Amino acid sequence: MKKIISLLMCIILVMGCVFAATGCTKKEDLKTDIVLITDGRTVKDGGYNQSAWEGISSYADENSLKCSYYQPVLDEAGNIVTDNIEKYVELASENGAKFVVLASEKFAVSAYEIASSYPDINFILLNSMPHSADSEVDALIQNVMSIQFDALQSGFLAGYISVMNGNTELGYFGQFDSKNSANYGAGFVQGAAYASDSLGVPATVDWADYDSALIDYNYNFNITACYEKIEDQDEKTFTVKVENGQGSGTYTEGSNVTITADTAPVGQEFDKWVVKSDTEGVKDKKVNISSKTKSSMNLLVEKCDCTITATYKDIEGSYNTVTVMDAEGKETVSVQTVTENGNCTVKAPAAPQYMVFDHWESSFADAIENAESSETKVNVTNQDIVMTPVYVVSETPAFYVTVETGEGGEGTSTGSGSYLTGDFAEISAAVPKEGYMFSHWENKDAYGLGTGIAMANEYYPVTSFTMVDRYAAVCDRMFNHGASTIFTAGNDQAESVFTSRGHFDYNLNVVTAGENNGDAYTTIVNNYGEAIKDCLANFKGGSLFLGNCQNEDIYASFVSDNDDVKAKYDEVYKALADGKIQLVAAEGGAGYDFCQYFNTNKMSKCLTLNGIFLEGISLPQE
Repeated sequence: MKKIISLLMCIILVMGCVFAATGCTKKEDLKTDIVLITDGRTVKDGGYNQSAWEGISSYADENSLKCSYYQPVLDEAGNIVTDNIEKYVELASENGAKFVVLASEKFAVSAYEIASSYPDINFILLNSMPHSADSEVDALIQNVMSIQFDALQSGFLAGYISVMNGNTELGYFGQFDSKNSANYGAGFVQGAAYASDSLGVPATVDWADYDSALIDYNYNFNITACYEKIEDQDEKTFTVKVENGQGSGTYTEGSNVTITADTAPVGQEFDKWVVKSDTEGVKDKKVNISSKTKSSMNLLVEKCDCTITATYKDIEGSYNTVTVMDAEGKETVSVQTVTENGNCTVKAPAAPQYMVFDHWESSFADAIENAESSETKVNVTNQDIVMTPVYVVSETPAFYVTVETGEGGEGTSTGSGSYLTGDFAEISAAVPKEGYMFSHWENKDAYGLGTGIAMANEYYPVTSFTMVDRYAAVCDRMFNHGASTIFTAGNDQAESVFTSRGHFDYNLNVVTAGENNGDAYTTIVNNYGEAIKDCLANFKGGSLFLGNCQNEDIYASFVSDNDDVKAKYDEVYKALADGKIQLVAAEGGAGYDFCQYFNTNKMSKCLTLNGIFLEGISLPQE
């Protein structure tokens, strides 16, 4: 353990100082009173790590104390490992720390498991309460003080500012499975109603939780290969037949077509392309291909029909095979022949619905360069290799895409599968029926709306796209229906609102809460630094500190350009701080229940709340 701690001391940041390559800092210089353990980001992240560090540094300066910070190394999935955190806490303890600040809810389990072993250290936990790994039930621990922020008051300020600045058609994009999100939304509705009623101006709020089963929104979509009759073409067309490969079709003159050879039979490798003109009077050499020796090349369609054939030759010397099986290990997906000591690239089939690729399994795992990548290189020495992809249920939202063949096509179009946001997907259209030619790709969701994906070439039968954030579709609906401002907070998919805003050309507002967001119209900022200073000055173990208007631990990054609005905002802020404005919480953390309560009790004269999930129906078509 001493060796581990010594190593850690030489690689982490302490008091903003990086250890020199020539050796470690003297032990007496490492003595510290307050330690911040970041969430893996730096103390200059512009977010809560920076705010926390600024508050700790300020408190230390004011009280002649020493402070330091540790920045943990994260695992491959970007998570903090509890065992590693305990090493940092032990290091802090050995250096005399009296306070350890844990920078985010990522430490909730660590605080639960570690704190009681260090009774001489006072722990401050941001944005969460301690809980066990297998339970979300909050625990009170004698030497842990938790910091949370008043979601109701933050939401209220967001709604009030939005309406006071002239935005009367609003949306709230929330998360059903989040008490925090429900209360941000409840506060937002009440703040917007307070402003609407005081001005006597009608306003609306559309509320939708992206993960609510009551919305039953279908985020999946179809991509359809579309065809048209050749006789309907204004331009002259030419037929390309590709044997032992892909690229067959009917094309207009000047089309640039990618031709790809099929995988070579076992024991063979691609040799060359053989081209033949099928138009009388046009010589074979007039068939314009970019390469005869590359297995994937381009054809520039000129004034002739043609047949292009991929040919193969026997491999000289020893060879082995690399076989990719389906997820059940029963059917062969592909077989590649590789010369001895050679390599090839394999790619896993698209994941089944609601699942994602996890890793490859093989009896020759050492041959796989990256077993956790769906596309990887395989190095072959002198053995046949069989690989089976393993898929798991996705913890990150995955969306299913169905690639289908439209009228005029014959066979199956490929590329269907489950994709995560940012995944690269390849699709291929079925060959046209006689008398038809491929026209273009269409993509629509279950409601007949476009999906926002951008294809590399929507007019080519073999193309690709990058999977987009489909949760943005809910925000698209709000913007389409006139909302000028959408508020999101306490929401795992909050970034979807910004994605949606990017789909529109006109000026729309996004309001956030928590970390200051420079892309937002305004953010109701959680002032982590000031809240930590309050807790350091008056530590109470086994308790919850609530940052709110009373202790000025929340504030708006932007209020208004109008001095009158600013003055009214100050009055409302003080009224919240003094308890003169009482807010209704979302009971049990359910936004659905709050929406019903708001409408049943007619809580506003001028504001209409349209809880999209109130009637338990799917979102309507445009």
